[in-house]
Amino acid sequence: MDQALRSLAHARLRFNAPLSEQHAAALVRRLALAPGHHALDLGCGFGELLLSLVAAHPAATGTGVDTDREALDRARRSAAEQGLQERVEFSEGDVSTFAGHGHLVLCVGASHAWGGTTAALQALHDHVEPGGVALFGAGVWEREPPEDAERLLGEHGSLDALLATAHDAGYEVESAELSSRDEWDDFEARWRAGLEESTDPAANELASRRQHEYEDVYRGVLGFAWLVLRPR
Repeated sequence: MDQALRSLAHARLRFNAPLSEQHAAALVRRLALAPGHHALDLGCGFGELLLSLVAAHPAATGTGVDTDREALDRARRSAAEQGLQERVEFSEGDVSTFAGHGHLVLCVGASHAWGGTTAALQALHDHVEPGGVALFGAGVWEREPPEDAERLLGEHGSLDALLATAHDAGYEVESAELSSRDEWDDFEARWRAGLEESTDPAANELASRRQHEYEDVYRGVLGFAWLVLRPR
């Protein structure tokens, strides 16, 4: 997807994942940051979850890292609008080589940067400060996928397989939950909205194709897992 179409697809999204405002608020409460603690978001995209966490916890700070310059510019604008520009910085770079640490480390939908889930979880272990936790978000199969879903979306495992991988990578799983069907429906509708509003036929065609793929191929098949992990 070229950058112009990507920008349209992201235009109506707050979070680039199936995550509702209510679910995000619950995660923010669960992932409390004590004053002076730092959050690191590897693959931060728009940075909205990181900003929500820092905003909710006075004197906490954050760093977001991503390779998407447009997303980072949007994140910086949002930080300034919320008065958080002195407490949150956004850095352009490869998360797989980034050397920072945090008491809370976020990695949502970015495991591909390390080549897959196992390598990502192993790498995140080294970024979490002693006593800290990681929030890991990844796609999983909610049920046995049909062949067309596997062709479209590539390889994923089940939630049980992801939990086993996290355990083998040296974590205790403090909580594990899936995005709801309503969250998925809203995410997909928002993803399509900017494309559907465009006068560009290519944008309209992409929105139509995405709607078909979601409704006919992976709705109720692909899930999104949110794991709170504590390194052993």
